[in-house]
Amino acid sequence: MKSDSSSQVLFILYLLICICPQGIHAESIAKIKHPKITIKDDKGNELIQIQAVVELPSISINGLRISELSDLAWDKDENLLHALSDNGYLLGFRPVFKNEQLHDLLLINGFALHDDQGKKLRWKNSDSEGLTLINSDNHVPGDTQYIVSFERQPRVIQYNREGFIEKQIEIPEKLGNIVNYRSENKSLESVVIHEQHGLMIGTEYSLKGDDKAQLGFYTLDGKFRSFPAHFPDGALTGLAITEDNSLLAIERTLGGVFAGFKIALHHLQLENDHLEDKVIAIFLPSEGHFNDNFEGIVKYKKDFYFMISDNNNHPLKRTVLIYFKYTQ
Repeated sequence: MKSDSSSQVLFILYLLICICPQGIHAESIAKIKHPKITIKDDKGNELIQIQAVVELPSISINGLRISELSDLAWDKDENLLHALSDNGYLLGFRPVFKNEQLHDLLLINGFALHDDQGKKLRWKNSDSEGLTLINSDNHVPGDTQYIVSFERQPRVIQYNREGFIEKQIEIPEKLGNIVNYRSENKSLESVVIHEQHGLMIGTEYSLKGDDKAQLGFYTLDGKFRSFPAHFPDGALTGLAITEDNSLLAIERTLGGVFAGFKIALHHLQLENDHLEDKVIAIFLPSEGHFNDNFEGIVKYKKDFYFMISDNNNHPLKRTVLIYFKYTQ
């Protein structure tokens, strides 16, 4: 018969394994700043309240570095914020809150994605851009799977928890042919799952022959729903589903060689095949807050979102995680 202390140790180990399925690891990686910043929309209204800003260090776990993070997904069952690198791997972070305020961020795990031969993705095959989850909110820890979209070799793949292929998702034929895109690095930028319309696939720009001033996404039936870009040469870099099944969309453009990036955050109401578009925030480098390449966004809970930037693997650029509030 085990002693009470031994039983307690075993119970604690069991809990750790349950919450860290890829291995017992949790490292506090960043200092959290809580600036009092509001971001204005295109009419000067202050609709976005920044709750916290985290500059992530360029450190590694399992040989996978915090770099070139292109999308986010929230796993409610596991209490994990998944971040996708466009080098073909996933990182898992655990946000820690105290009194409703983001207090810490723990680096929990990381694992590589693999091809249909079971080999780690490399080179053009590894340009992973969009991420969404299935089974992440069904009250069953341990069964989450990952849907990832790719550029250069455009495809959408469903992966298991070890990063191996479960299946390739059939997408509209024209999306699978790279010649239809404006360049091979301007293709399947984001994915989300909508309650009524299923999987939505955002392209960075419209396809060749379509109006470049219109941004948007496809559903698996081939329908394209679009909204006007706010900036000349604006690109769609991220999508998120809101509490009421509308969408938030990140639009990005380069502000200049040395000026950084301009970001417009759109709120999209989906009415049948039509999108009602409202620009809810404009991030301008000239305002001195952010000039980063934001590419990923996800809802954490009602009215609260995470958004992350891609540092393009550049030593002078940063990976920034923003936690903000937007009340519809």
